[in-house]
Amino acid sequence: MDKKLNIISLNRKAWNNVAVRYNNANYSKLNPAIEFFSRELPERAFILDLFSGTGLPFAKLFLEKGFNYLGVDISSQMIKIAQKNVPSAKFKEISMTNLKYDKEFDGVFSHYSMLLLNPHMFKDVAKKVAKSLKRNGLFYLSLNEPRVKDADLDEDVICKIMGETMYPRAYTEEEILNISSPLGLKCLKIYREIQNSEEFGTEYMIALVFEKIGLTLDRL
Repeated sequence: MDKKLNIISLNRKAWNNVAVRYNNANYSKLNPAIEFFSRELPERAFILDLFSGTGLPFAKLFLEKGFNYLGVDISSQMIKIAQKNVPSAKFKEISMTNLKYDKEFDGVFSHYSMLLLNPHMFKDVAKKVAKSLKRNGLFYLSLNEPRVKDADLDEDVICKIMGETMYPRAYTEEEILNISSPLGLKCLKIYREIQNSEEFGTEYMIALVFEKIGLTLDRL
């Protein structure tokens, strides 16, 4: 991979171009980890949704559950669609790499968003997520695991999805836990599922729910 590649710009352009098509499809659905995350949050919890997309189904779901909600996304086109789909929700155009929140959220929700980051960026965003959570706050994270064991995960990470060039990277459970544990994020639940679609092919999803318990985060 070209180390000079601007991953954020590449993915922003791609998601702007596929926003309308993505809105007309039904790619995201609930899973037991999302249900657990929602159930364990306090009443009227404040949720930060990384890569909120078109607002469906999750912005709508969280508002219906009585939660307060802020969705962030790098794609201006996704934000425009989300504002039409869920007008009562609050959305903000910003990269997750630029988050600057401090103990503001009861929950952070990342559904297939942090796989758009390389390992260095992933670690940095994980720190920002941990810092943004209140004590005992919850972090939902889903992404793809490698299809082949012991594969070089940084090879062939640039690919075509829905006709657009994007950067997605698979992460192993070990990588995720090695990053999250030192941040005081305790894993409460892990769920796996194989998903198939015409646009994304076969995906080996892993979803994890963490609780912020570490005192070290107060010094981040």
